[in-house]
Amino acid sequence: MDGTIIQQGRFTADGSVKELQIRSDVDWMQVLNYTVADDDTQTTAVGVEYYWQRGMSADTGIEYKKSNAANAAQLVTALASGGFTLLDTSDSPLDTLNATTTAISNAAIPVVSNSGTNGLVAGDVVRIINTTSAQQLGGFDFTVGYNTLTSGTFSLDYMSQLAVAGTTGSWRKIKFDPQFYPRHRFITKATSSGTSTVVTLSVTHGFTAGQAVRFVVPSAYGMVELDGLIGNITAVDTTTTTGNTITVDIDSSAFTAFAFPATGDVPFTAALVVPVGETANGTYANNLGDATDNVSFIGMQLAAGADSPAGQANDVIYWRAGKSFSVTNE
Repeated sequence: MDGTIIQQGRFTADGSVKELQIRSDVDWMQVLNYTVADDDTQTTAVGVEYYWQRGMSADTGIEYKKSNAANAAQLVTALASGGFTLLDTSDSPLDTLNATTTAISNAAIPVVSNSGTNGLVAGDVVRIINTTSAQQLGGFDFTVGYNTLTSGTFSLDYMSQLAVAGTTGSWRKIKFDPQFYPRHRFITKATSSGTSTVVTLSVTHGFTAGQAVRFVVPSAYGMVELDGLIGNITAVDTTTTTGNTITVDIDSSAFTAFAFPATGDVPFTAALVVPVGETANGTYANNLGDATDNVSFIGMQLAAGADSPAGQANDVIYWRAGKSFSVTNE
């Protein structure tokens, strides 16, 4: 294996898709599910080892199944889905335009229905496009699927309730976050909490206490007093189903109420939280690269499940990956 750099590691599966950052890029990868390999009570065939090599299509790979507890025979399967996907987050974040939206509910947490199979997992980010009767959502990105997720539906987890339900339109998956951390985020809700303000963002925000942010709040949102103000983040809530908020040290108790615009307000400018730096509080991390930190990476996304390389919850997974610099074609 001359001219090859090999990296390796392990993780304990949590039942969700796993993204691994691999510094030297990757041309091939092997994954071993140690929990399955060590299980002496197994009675049905299940994946124990997986392999991927550059040139294979996204989300594919080779699966080696352990046929029984004694591993009497090994079954080899080519995965058409649920395998390996090579990642390069410096690439275009836009996925292809996806299935047609057929409805967006006016439930407390809106739910999008679409034609066809959406192929999403909880935590994916989706951009809504040109939805009739809910045009105010057009161009907005939302974290989806934590509250409701089926092959034909997904929830807009941190969106406020719609006065009027939406109908037809389109959506597309956003594959990667913007390259530079911290990112600006769209605001969906803002409420006063004594001398502080609690703000909900449409996409999992990634902010931390100690960051300073500026607010952009156009008149369509009501709380115009917040526009242009700079606040320090004093707390964050990362609860996947109900949270995704930041608390800032701005007293908004006398401000006009915040309300996400209605379809009749289109067109309007989005309300934003824009990072501008950090506070000088010694208890906070001092990151001099804040707001200019390029967090792009090359790596591998492993699908989750009993017959996928990221395994099931509590499975212990070992992996190794190689970057080959000399290849002989015969």
